[in-house]
Amino acid sequence: MNKGYAIVLLDVEDRELYVEYGRKSTEIEERYGGKSLIASDANEVVDGTWPAQRVVVLEFPDIEKARGWYSDPDYRQLIPLRHEATESAVLLVEGFLPG
Repeated sequence: MNKGYAIVLLDVEDRELYVEYGRKSTEIEERYGGKSLIASDANEVVDGTWPAQRVVVLEFPDIEKARGWYSDPDYRQLIPLRHEATESAVLLVEGFLPG
C-alpha cells in the first residue's frame, strides 16, 4: 500500500496563532497515523521561484488516512485558525512503491 502525504506551503503571518494551530493539528494527525517529516523555514531555492517561506510534509499510512485527517470534523474546525495565522495551501498526494 502506498503512503499518503500532505504537503503544506505556508507564509506565517501570526506566529502565536500558528503555534496554537500546530499543537492542535498534531493531535488530529496522530489519530490517522500521521507524522511530520518536514517542518522548516530553512529552504534553499536552487531553481525557479518558490511560493512560500515554510514547508511542512506530513506522512500517513495511505492516501485514505491523509484524506481522513483533512476531512476530520475536528481538523475542519482548525482550518479558519490556519487561515488567520497564515497564507497557505495544502496538497494531498499518494506516494509510490518503487519497482
